[in-house]
Amino acid sequence: MSIISIPFILFAIVLVLIYFWVPKRWQWSILLAANLVFYLSGGWQGMFYILITIVSQYFLALALERRNEDQAKRLAKKELDNQQRKQIKQEEILHKRRLLLLAVVLNIGILCVLKYTNPTIEMLNHLFGLQARKIDILIPIGLSYYTFKSVGYVIDVYRGRIKAQKNIFKLALYISYFPALVQGPIDRYEDLADQLFAEHRFSYQRLCFGAQRMLWGYIKKLVIAERCAIIVNEVMGFYAAKGYEGFIVFFGVALQSLQVYADFSGGMDIVLGLSEICGISMTENFRHPFFAVNLAEFWRRWHITLGAWMRTYVFYPLSMSPAFNKLGKKCRKIFGDKTGKLIAPSLASFITFVLIGIWHGVGWKYVAYGFYLAFFVATATLLEDFYASGRALFRIQEDSKGWRVFRFLRTFFVVTMGKYLSQAKNLADTGGLLKATFTNFNLWVFFDGSFYRLGLDRPNFILMLVSIFILLYVDYLQEKGVHIRETIAGKSIILRWGVYYAAIFVLLIFGMYGPDYNAASFIYQRF
Repeated sequence: MSIISIPFILFAIVLVLIYFWVPKRWQWSILLAANLVFYLSGGWQGMFYILITIVSQYFLALALERRNEDQAKRLAKKELDNQQRKQIKQEEILHKRRLLLLAVVLNIGILCVLKYTNPTIEMLNHLFGLQARKIDILIPIGLSYYTFKSVGYVIDVYRGRIKAQKNIFKLALYISYFPALVQGPIDRYEDLADQLFAEHRFSYQRLCFGAQRMLWGYIKKLVIAERCAIIVNEVMGFYAAKGYEGFIVFFGVALQSLQVYADFSGGMDIVLGLSEICGISMTENFRHPFFAVNLAEFWRRWHITLGAWMRTYVFYPLSMSPAFNKLGKKCRKIFGDKTGKLIAPSLASFITFVLIGIWHGVGWKYVAYGFYLAFFVATATLLEDFYASGRALFRIQEDSKGWRVFRFLRTFFVVTMGKYLSQAKNLADTGGLLKATFTNFNLWVFFDGSFYRLGLDRPNFILMLVSIFILLYVDYLQEKGVHIRETIAGKSIILRWGVYYAAIFVLLIFGMYGPDYNAASFIYQRF
């Protein structure tokens, strides 16, 4: 069931009506039933995999908690000396690590097999001239997202950060919460669980704010992202066949960055808005990323919950591991204390971003994309003194508006260049796109109407540019601390409802939908 379909809107309306009609102690059960309906709408076959995840994580988390409790009881004995306490901790850590390893390998293993088997076969066929057949594999809805949530849950139980959930159905609700299945966010158990199981009263304000956010999400997707997609698909799919070059190609690739943002954040607005109506606050997944001043900050503002998951469960364990501590000590001896202490965490950051690149898919282009991201993020700290010297040399005023705007544009350019890797068909296609871009300085395309021959006529092209400007201006206002929904709610009833009706008419009149139009699925849904 697509969240941009009429059936989903009807499904959401029915859910909200039943959710607030039943006794409040049953509300979490209604959400669990809604999860089941939503999941089955995508095919019953995928249920097998998510059930494995739910059942395995439930029993392994309980086993880990029992080990935590046994350790606490054993250590509570007053007659133990320090050596005995140390031995008990070592024994329990060994047992817990075995359980944790089983939980992680089982669930990440399912993810890797389902997601990467066929792309790996395709890559090996291409490399070695093989003709191995692809395997008919069904990839269930939300595979990456529910896997990361469940693995994070078990790791947090292992660390003693949270208690294991004793009710398997409540754990199933957390893991399979349907608004997060399409493309996230990846909420941690401690942030979401209590809200899912709590009793919520109906709130007219939450209904208005949630519906407004959903409406804005639909506008982002159907008015902005779908128009951008027409040009992006035309340029990146047919640049060689139709001879697109220079600024035409760069425009198509740069527009893809904005398309993905409108598409991804629009989907987030829809599901977060629906959750808000039900009284459940999911974690924000975006924070105005195109106002980031460097790539590291961009990734702290983009797909926030994925970055937080990677930092919590990959970067920090790596950077604080005995091997990396040992590496850090050696580097401080060789390169000095100031530079040496940065090498180990920079390497951990490098590895983390390579994994983020590979998470996007299998193929050398994704490996290269991971290395591209990792290079800029990992070297930013290492080369900070060099960059500071350059700014001093050219007498750059770091607090000036001009320098800040330059850093916005520089970050957008770096992000766009990354799209040459992540969105091309393969590395050879990346080379073709780059060659087509930088071998022809065709400035005249801005004046001869070339942009109107890429799939959108002049009115639709201008509408796309205006809507992108509005999108970025809304982000700018929010970046400045303006709470737009609250501001609109504080206006007079005429102005307030004028804005609401205008937004509805924009969606109905300019949205890309209808019986002869098939809106694309959300880009990050396939991850």
